[in-house]
Amino acid sequence: MCGLAGIFHLDGSPIDCSNLLNMTRIIRHRGPDDEGFLLVNTNTSAIQHYVHDDTIAEIKSISKILPVSTDSNLGIGYRRLSILDISAAGHQPMSDPEGNVWIAFNGEAYNYIEVRSELISRSHQFKSNGDTEVVLHAYLEWGTECLQRFIGMFSFIIYDHRKRRLFIARDRMGVKPLNYYFDGKKFIWASEEKQIAATAIVRLSPNETKIKEFLKDNIYFEDNETFFTEIKQLQAGHFLLVDNNGLNIQKYWDLSIPPAADMYNESQSTDCILELLNDSVKLRLRSDVPLGIALSGGIDSSSVSCLARNMTQSTIQTFSVYYEGKKYDERKYIEAVLNTGGFNPTFYTANEDIRIEEISNWIYQQDAPSTGASPFSAYQNYKNVRAAGIIVLLNGQGGDELFAGYPYYLKYYLADLIKTKKWGKFLNILFHLSASQGIKTTASHTYLAGIALSKDKSTLRKMEHQKYSNREFYPETQPDIHEYYSDSFITQALYDSIKITHLPHMLRWEDRNSMANSIESRVPFLDHRLVEKSFYIPAEFKLKNGVTKFALRKAMKNTVPDLILNRTDKIGFGTPTGKWTRYFLANEIRELIYDKEFDQRPWWYANKIRNRFSKDLDSFGDNELWRIMTCELWSRRFF
Repeated sequence: MCGLAGIFHLDGSPIDCSNLLNMTRIIRHRGPDDEGFLLVNTNTSAIQHYVHDDTIAEIKSISKILPVSTDSNLGIGYRRLSILDISAAGHQPMSDPEGNVWIAFNGEAYNYIEVRSELISRSHQFKSNGDTEVVLHAYLEWGTECLQRFIGMFSFIIYDHRKRRLFIARDRMGVKPLNYYFDGKKFIWASEEKQIAATAIVRLSPNETKIKEFLKDNIYFEDNETFFTEIKQLQAGHFLLVDNNGLNIQKYWDLSIPPAADMYNESQSTDCILELLNDSVKLRLRSDVPLGIALSGGIDSSSVSCLARNMTQSTIQTFSVYYEGKKYDERKYIEAVLNTGGFNPTFYTANEDIRIEEISNWIYQQDAPSTGASPFSAYQNYKNVRAAGIIVLLNGQGGDELFAGYPYYLKYYLADLIKTKKWGKFLNILFHLSASQGIKTTASHTYLAGIALSKDKSTLRKMEHQKYSNREFYPETQPDIHEYYSDSFITQALYDSIKITHLPHMLRWEDRNSMANSIESRVPFLDHRLVEKSFYIPAEFKLKNGVTKFALRKAMKNTVPDLILNRTDKIGFGTPTGKWTRYFLANEIRELIYDKEFDQRPWWYANKIRNRFSKDLDSFGDNELWRIMTCELWSRRFF
């Protein structure tokens, strides 16, 4: 788990080493254990490895310090957070035996032991016991097709001197980040946008279109755009090739709809979940450093915790967040897991002890505004994790998107039942919803199902996001509505959640939060094998009788306490965002929005926001003031 940086001048002109050094220093949090550099002159074929202040002593003593100036036109920078084979043998950039192919690798190939065995059978020899060398040799053996061999999360850069080419890839789910800038002559890549901002090469500007979409429609990292006009992100499941001729971006993975004949029955569905989730957790317990689990009290994190406990005889450290008040306090569910034994818990809470300066520093780590305060709570929790000496943390991210855990999905399933005239199942769900959640909630789901059937995606999306913003505060935007993937409303909704709307932004803040505290975050539910097979599970087993995540609940029946499996509420990562913005932070927010800088932003009507703030503070949605505040803080940190 590490940080990446690099500069490539395609026209052959020399790079500025100070820019490369700044790009690595600014992300020391991503890799405090080691650093390394590679300079290449693609014209003369000169290649040289270099070190600097934070390089481990064993490598530093036999290497040259990165020079101030160079005639090289390609520079690769690397920061390391040591997880597997923490010895000097894991130092990067790492080369093949001939010194022709070099890699800088961020993330984990969890199945590296199995891939390593296959490569050994093909006569490859290894000097280390980590996964980076395995990825390098997999490329030597299979080229770009090596990506199909890995189970993991990663972004990496391979320089192939034989082809004078960079091969850059991002994992299937986009757990690990990769940002880049390209103007036709200069290609710059980085783990975080702030690294590109730290160079003297690029003059950045705010991406006004993305900011407006974010404020008005809650659209957040749904394509290759970032909040900086000049910076793009390599999308999940893609790789790019860079040489003197330019960039070539290719998709190597996507989800596909299985044929109806291949869909699972109820027993097959639960067996599949149990088998693949077990194996996913098992692989993600591989570590040469201390490991813990984020435990929220929900089904997903409880499943990961209980499965992991059954795989080890060691006590597992858990880390949890709670806030006073019934709406945000999940301790009774957390304790239900803890009481099964084998856990050592740590809790974090903060109600009034929150200041805008700390939020501003967090926004700088995120490189973007924030949709709500829950990610900030998670960031605070990661401080506890690191203070406890934990370097790797597993969590339950992704279970809701795979198995329809949000009530949001019900309207789409109901719409499918209406469309296909499956009235018996439709009425059965209404009956159970009425019994468990009341007539009003049932009527609301039915009404929205009708909207899903009769309206286009743009109109439905605007309706869904009305609760997030007072639309009169912002200039009009036209959200980019993505192509349809499936004729099924619920299948389309789940696909969008995984690939476009929900997971991409949650994985982003998960990466930034964990790495800001020098911690590797692992997400067992997002093993691509489980993600793929989740689409073999029919919606009727995900939302049976209107119960969300039915198949997962059944699969975890003998693993997770019934108190958690029987929960029907869904509060997400409970954080009192509205309470914070309307009360504890209100005075500081007032100072922000009455400042002259606030008036200069073209993405909102400042006077309308101020008038509403002074007259009716409670009319702001729970997350709207947070979005406005963090957008302003982001603007001030970067421009």
